[in-house]
Amino acid sequence: MKKKLFLMCLVGLLSVSSAYAACEGGTEVTNTVGTTFCKSKVGMNWWSAAAWCRANGMSLATMYEMCPSWDGNTGVGKCPELSGNGGYAWSATAKESERAFRVYFLDKEVSTFDKRNSSADYNYAFCR
Repeated sequence: MKKKLFLMCLVGLLSVSSAYAACEGGTEVTNTVGTTFCKSKVGMNWWSAAAWCRANGMSLATMYEMCPSWDGNTGVGKCPELSGNGGYAWSATAKESERAFRVYFLDKEVSTFDKRNSSADYNYAFCR
């Protein structure tokens, strides 16, 4: 019985450690519906953000994962599920071939931005 309890605790500890390791180099963010994401600590363009997520065993979150109530439009307050400081969060949701949707944490704004833009210092990978 003691061995089983020890093994169960060990397995639990390992699963928690591996989940934390998946967000190495980032910060965990939880939206208001309880979904947890990993936000990079460094801004980057969309392509680099997608690669950063893959390198951490995840993928860019879709707009509907980030903001379940999103109506498909841009504007302030369109993503009430995310808040805080820290720039924009890239999504996996494309707007045409060269743009992607993103969320600005401060005012819950949804906008689009050029995926290739190299001046994307305040655009962070947002992985799930």
